[in-house]
Amino acid sequence: MTLYNSSDASITYHPASDTLHLHFTATRSGVSFRQAYQQALKVMLAQNVGKLLLDLKRNISLTEETELLHPLATLLPQQLSRPLFIAAVVSEGQYRYQIGSSLASYLPTPAQVEFNYFTSRRDATAWLNEN
Repeated sequence: MTLYNSSDASITYHPASDTLHLHFTATRSGVSFRQAYQQALKVMLAQNVGKLLLDLKRNISLTEETELLHPLATLLPQQLSRPLFIAAVVSEGQYRYQIGSSLASYLPTPAQVEFNYFTSRRDATAWLNEN
């Protein structure tokens, strides 16, 4: 079921796996990515969805980790009714950049949020299905 659709992004819900899938098709991050990502997080809270797959591998190059982690700290309450699992699928180069970045300067995310980077959609989906 499609919950959000624009020229740059779509959010679909897959009830069998209780997973939202944010597919971003624009070649640069920016306002449209932030809007779609914020919309996905709001849907997770409003619909009590426990998993989010961010499909960013082919079309986006994030320059700052704050584009992914900052919204978790600012949009999600510190106490959640259930754990949330978010998997970001990025390119190999983006993965190395994100893993090499220092997380010390970012706001802490709620304790019930598990966020993980992957270079393979299959691995990301498997991780989400395990949780």
